[in-house]
Amino acid sequence: MAHKLIIRNGVIIDGTGSPGYAADLAVAGDRISAIGDLSNETAVTEIDAAGQVVTPGFIDMHTHLDAQVGWDPLLTSSSWHGVTTVLIGNCGVTFAPVAREHREYLAEMMESVEDISRTAILSGLPWDWTTYPEYWTRSSA
Repeated sequence: MAHKLIIRNGVIIDGTGSPGYAADLAVAGDRISAIGDLSNETAVTEIDAAGQVVTPGFIDMHTHLDAQVGWDPLLTSSSWHGVTTVLIGNCGVTFAPVAREHREYLAEMMESVEDISRTAILSGLPWDWTTYPEYWTRSSA
């Protein structure tokens, strides 16, 4: 079977609490398709992970990325470190919902909570939403 990706020779940490083990990991489509000795398998892309750890994506349950997602949609401060899911808006203040006339007030409040300048927040976000679904659609685009 030809896979989209095989990560070879890594130490697999599967998230179950079991000890890590040496194996290859294959991906077909957007799913893990095989784990084990895949030396007889091929892939479009192969990565040698010798000396590296291969893990599931991490979930960050407490972030302060509500503004950053506007100018850094990949949330590189998290995603570059293996985080695949983040929660935002869990500190009691977020950018939605927001009436147009309350944007500056919200930016000032976030400045005091998050220590990101009001000016950066007001100029760095497109502010093309008022509801949470509109913010979410904009932030996840």
